[in-house]
Amino acid sequence: MRSLNGDATLDDQPLDDRVLYYVGSRRSEMSISSRTGGRLLLIGGPPFPEKILMWWNFGARTEEEIVTAHADWEAGQRFGHVAAYNGPRLSAPSLVRLARPNPVS
Repeated sequence: MRSLNGDATLDDQPLDDRVLYYVGSRRSEMSISSRTGGRLLLIGGPPFPEKILMWWNFGARTEEEIVTAHADWEAGQRFGHVAAYNGPRLSAPSLVRLARPNPVS
């Protein structure tokens, strides 16, 4: 869940704007409220059956897929353009090291 703007609470705890919150995969309910009509983005679904690698803006199942995503990003292929962003395209950081798979995924 991500708080986009405005006030919001999750289970009576205030949420900060523009912060991504992980609320767990075994919840059967939660209480969300806002006094002023805050906006939230909820993303959910069943957990992936395999381990997922996360690196910079990329998610993949193998290091090779991360390397391919990095090359595609730098070549301006496969990834869309953000029309509302006013500035030069960001370069992906160097592939010095990749994170280990997330044990929660």
